[in-house]
Amino acid sequence: MDRTDEAKRLTNLDYGDIAIVDGCLGGLIGVAPNAYVLIRPDLTIAGCNDAYVAAVGRSRNTFVGMGMFEAFPSPPDSESYRLLRHSLERVIHTHKTDHIAFIPYAVGDPGTVPTMRYWSATHVPIMAAPGQLRYILQHTADITALLTQPDDAGRSAILEAGILMRANQVQAESERLRDLFDQSPGFVGILRGPDHVFEIANTAYRRLVGDRPLRGLTVREALPEVVEQGFIDLLDKVYHTGQPYIGRGVSIMLQQAPGLPQEERFVDFAYQPLRDSSGAIHGIFVQGVDVTEQHRTELRMATIMRESVHRIKNTLAMAQAVVSATLRTAQDVPAARRDILARLSVLAVTQPALIEGRVAPSDIALIVAAVMKLHVDLFGRITMQGPNADIEPAAAQGLALILHELATNAIKYGALSNDTGTVSINWAVIEPENRVELLWQERGGPAVRQRETKGFGTTLIERALPRSTGNHVDLTFAPLGVECRISVALRRPEAARN
Repeated sequence: MDRTDEAKRLTNLDYGDIAIVDGCLGGLIGVAPNAYVLIRPDLTIAGCNDAYVAAVGRSRNTFVGMGMFEAFPSPPDSESYRLLRHSLERVIHTHKTDHIAFIPYAVGDPGTVPTMRYWSATHVPIMAAPGQLRYILQHTADITALLTQPDDAGRSAILEAGILMRANQVQAESERLRDLFDQSPGFVGILRGPDHVFEIANTAYRRLVGDRPLRGLTVREALPEVVEQGFIDLLDKVYHTGQPYIGRGVSIMLQQAPGLPQEERFVDFAYQPLRDSSGAIHGIFVQGVDVTEQHRTELRMATIMRESVHRIKNTLAMAQAVVSATLRTAQDVPAARRDILARLSVLAVTQPALIEGRVAPSDIALIVAAVMKLHVDLFGRITMQGPNADIEPAAAQGLALILHELATNAIKYGALSNDTGTVSINWAVIEPENRVELLWQERGGPAVRQRETKGFGTTLIERALPRSTGNHVDLTFAPLGVECRISVALRRPEAARN
């Protein structure tokens, strides 16, 4: 039986023949004159025939049961290692026969200096069941002798070996380029024909589109969501006009998995036409970078800059009004200094997140807690209860000042001026009106009486909130204790998203 017939017979193994191969290797390959070795999918050596033992010049017990690259080591960056590993991996992934026309590979007993030999190899998948790879059958031919024969036949063989070696170098270089292509951090693809069929798409491209199958499919079939977004029209234009297209920060909606909503991504990309030797366009080279995070960061920074300018203006105006009014009503310089510092410290409560480089959430729960902590000595006599709720930044400043003035007045004249009084602060979100209603309530303090003239503190409480969104304050000097009802608009949803 010649090599072609033998390979054909081995390739056509049915599932019943697996028992023969598993059992003794003798029925089909044990007595074959050509060298055969069985390799498991994990690349360990399962067994071999006598011809293989003779070819590698080692006894079976020195390599059977070991990993292929443990038994026959080769530097991972060598051409020999890459060719053999890639051929075996192609069989594992495709379940199709693969050939290596020419491969230099050193062999020898462990502990000795390996001898360089030259081989050709064929890798045949042996299936245990449909879709289930059982073994890889490697047929190996040692062609080293061809390079040392001096006669005309030997010279022809040498010439043939040289051609095979060059073909092998081209194959190795192609493998290296394919590896570089697949490892590129940007997404890269090649589309063929007027229908834009994916011929190649690297890992970054597949990751961008949710690891969908691409190769062999048209863009329209593989990525149906991009059709209505105009990308097929762009590809058609490039293919028919030959003019490249470059897009920067382009929005694209992609579905990352079946059943999930589309997700917006931003990409920098280029469509470059591919031409054959006659100049005719036969495909399009696609190259790009996913810049979604960069784009979102730039949007956030732009929002923060706008917010910063707006808040700084509001804060300075508020600080100017507080200082001016405090100086007008202060009894002496020390009192003015004390009141100004206290009120400016309250304004600072709403600013830390902005200073850290992000838009402050203006959460009413955080504002209430932060202002009350300024009066830490009395913190245990103040109860607070209510949900988190995001309000406008300008309203947050006003609310902080109002709460501070209420607490200051309670300490001077109200429920916190004795040893038994208490303050409760409760708030709730009123959904239909999209507002927060807060109630300040004092109990257990001295008898309350309303002053005949308004001081700056009372004026500040009534006027600190911006009126543009319908905010309002109702201050009541009830007999049981001061009550203050504050209504503040929730932050607009579009502002919260920014």
